[in-house]
Amino acid sequence: MGLLTLSPVCFAHGETSVTIARNGKSSWHIEAASQSKPCEFAAQELQKYLEQMGSGRLPIAQGKRGLAIVIGLRSELLPVDQALLPTRKEGHDGYAVVIKHNRLKPDRIVIAGDNDCGMVYGAYDFLEHLGCCWFYPTEDARDPEVVPHLQTVAMATNAWAVASPLTYRICNGSGWFFEMEAKEAIQQMDWAMKNRFNMMGWQGEASNGGHSLPWQYQHLRTTGVLAELEKRGMTLHGPAHSFDQFLKTDDYFKNHPEWFGMRNGKRVPQSAQGAQFCWSNPEARKQYIRNAEAFITNAPLIHIFCSLPFDGGPACECEECKKMKPSNLLMLIMSEMIERLKVSRSDVVVEATGGYGPATEPPTDLSLIHPKQRIVWAHWARYHGESYDDDKYPLKPNLEKWRKAVHNQISICQYYTDNFAEPWVMAPFAFAMEGDRRYFLQHHIDSIYLLMYPRGDWWNHSLNGYLAGRCFYDMSLSPYDLIQDYALHYYGKDAGLLLGKYFEEWARHVDLSYHIRGESTDQDRATLAAERRNWIEPAIAAAKGDSILSYRVEKAEKLFTLAEKLMEMHRQQAEIKNARHAGDLKKAADLLQKSRAYTDQVLACFYTLADLNQGLMDRKEVPTFIRMNLKNWIDDEEKKLGDAAKK
Repeated sequence: MGLLTLSPVCFAHGETSVTIARNGKSSWHIEAASQSKPCEFAAQELQKYLEQMGSGRLPIAQGKRGLAIVIGLRSELLPVDQALLPTRKEGHDGYAVVIKHNRLKPDRIVIAGDNDCGMVYGAYDFLEHLGCCWFYPTEDARDPEVVPHLQTVAMATNAWAVASPLTYRICNGSGWFFEMEAKEAIQQMDWAMKNRFNMMGWQGEASNGGHSLPWQYQHLRTTGVLAELEKRGMTLHGPAHSFDQFLKTDDYFKNHPEWFGMRNGKRVPQSAQGAQFCWSNPEARKQYIRNAEAFITNAPLIHIFCSLPFDGGPACECEECKKMKPSNLLMLIMSEMIERLKVSRSDVVVEATGGYGPATEPPTDLSLIHPKQRIVWAHWARYHGESYDDDKYPLKPNLEKWRKAVHNQISICQYYTDNFAEPWVMAPFAFAMEGDRRYFLQHHIDSIYLLMYPRGDWWNHSLNGYLAGRCFYDMSLSPYDLIQDYALHYYGKDAGLLLGKYFEEWARHVDLSYHIRGESTDQDRATLAAERRNWIEPAIAAAKGDSILSYRVEKAEKLFTLAEKLMEMHRQQAEIKNARHAGDLKKAADLLQKSRAYTDQVLACFYTLADLNQGLMDRKEVPTFIRMNLKNWIDDEEKKLGDAAKK
């Protein structure tokens, strides 16, 4: 349920409360009612966070009399505890919580999961009602989780049940790409679970220079990543763009060049400047499927086998492939894969790409789509001022075709947290989330896939990840309410009241963030000036004196300063263009020289943010993608001035 609460121990007049601890002392214990790793983990999480709040260390004991917080699967609880629970909420990964006060018997708290994930969610929901919040992964040691320190740990008597209409809520955290680091991956997994995702999306390394997929999966095991998944009841989605891994150039190209794709009249590898393998070649398909099956049978935590064409590669251009068309051939491969896995891994769900890469359009022959086929549909570089239920959304016709082709068995890939095509300073994409949810509910879509990338932007984008996780699990929640709740809990009551208004303005005027990349207006710059005066500077002052709150406010201010600098650069760009159009080439040239120096300063700001290692900017992206976007207009404008001078 995740009720928004700022005062976890304040109750309405006349409410009965259950006190768990007072002044660091408690008579309560925690009882794990199910014999499973997730139940044990959930009990330990209750113990850990209650101790941090001030309850002392509650023992975890079985069959002990007295005051108990009981946690387990609903189906495995004692009948007396089952009778206390509210009616189960229909949906997926559900849970129920009851806080019961008894005059004649000991008070009792029961947390019941409909399955393993629901049981862990129930523990976190209970802790959230006491004031705990999980907005960001714990990647910055100077920025701890929000856990209140309470003299009295108590809750009002209550009961509630929650479940999600979505079967799959997949988080592809930035630490789950390519060369994974276990610590970062686990931190993001922990955050994802707390925010109601039930799967982690995994993007394996490419075949050129990377380790084999079996090695990568085993590495996840030896570094403890898979154990952390298992104890939460989570599973894996992936290994994503991996066609090249299952038909490696080094293994097959020499003896079977005909298996590989044709480009410009030549058979080429599955690599940059190459092509996808030849999907019309039956022997190539068989070998791809054999290799994929061998991998899947030794990767038990993969629940959705999502193997996609290698990213950026075009389809084979041979006559047979062109005649059959890429989407038809892709569905043929996947159908053969599903049939093959019926015996070896019947529990695995198979997913292919749709609306993206070489399979942009749906198949012309729908009979090639297996009844169990799933699609992950992606619109990279999507504008979040429009939602899927908006008739103006330009790719809605394509989404509708794919959705109908696979009978709603579709995971929609969300770029709420992507930094390549999205703004460098992110607005909360609440408007898009609300409309997207309506579309999900209207069409009974069962899966969301959240992509967070690249690595160094994790703090910059985690707010949208938090909003998406919570809002697509419990669709009764308002993202705008969650924004206010986030600001008040994370930045403190005084600074939070100010920054709540700041973030909501960006959420309701999403073009502010998009204009950071270009086309900012005088009104945009005036808006930022008012925000600094009315909210940013007062928030800095309000947080002063509290080192943690000040540190958090300073992160928001640093990104805000970057936005100001970028919008000023756009103003200069427009001024130069106007001077050139007016024929004042000398003025334009003088202004351009000043802008060249200013743009260097802006680029230096990107480097500074990245080097802070606070999750504000990705260091590897600055000298490449960001530099190109910032600096290219200078050379372009200089050329235009030169051309104008020759006339």
